Amino acid sequence: MTLALVAALTLHAQPFDLKEWNKDRLTTSRVGMLSLGSWAVANMGVGAFGAALETDERWRAFHVTNLVWNTLNLTLALISLVREWDDDPARFTAKESLVSSEGSEKVFFINAALDLGYLAAAAFLWQRGEATNTPWLVGAGQALLLQGGFLVLFDGIMGILNARLTGRLLEGVDVQVTPLGVAGRF
Repeated sequence: MTLALVAALTLHAQPFDLKEWNKDRLTTSRVGMLSLGSWAVANMGVGAFGAALETDERWRAFHVTNLVWNTLNLTLALISLVREWDDDPARFTAKESLVSSEGSEKVFFINAALDLGYLAAAAFLWQRGEATNTPWLVGAGQALLLQGGFLVLFDGIMGILNARLTGRLLEGVDVQVTPLGVAGRF
């Protein structure tokens, strides 16, 4: 009976390659930050040209707001890329891997929720600009709507990708219940 119980409670996972998993995690992060950085550079370029050439105050505000907003996006992307670029997937323990993955997942989902606040601020600025006939507020609100919309999608997708990675990592856990206690391993 005891042997049958131990056999029934033993979970057998497929062999799990933690180094390969960390390689996937780092690649996901790098591709995400390269995407964010590319979005930022494109918006900064268009914003700089638009701000310099546009005579309509609303469109000028739109371009200036996009330029300024994306300096922050580019800075965040570069900091993340520089910090992780030389990380060796083999150097992470299972615990460090799990903590890192869950941390990234939480950050992206919290950011996605905050991005909804940007959308609310965008709607307020746009509406306020229309109500007070202030083209600068209209343009800034429209730019924030564009940037907030992108960031909701970006942060949501990155959060989902990190959640899936965390799930894959936890699927690689082998838990065994024996007469001496519970043992787990990767």
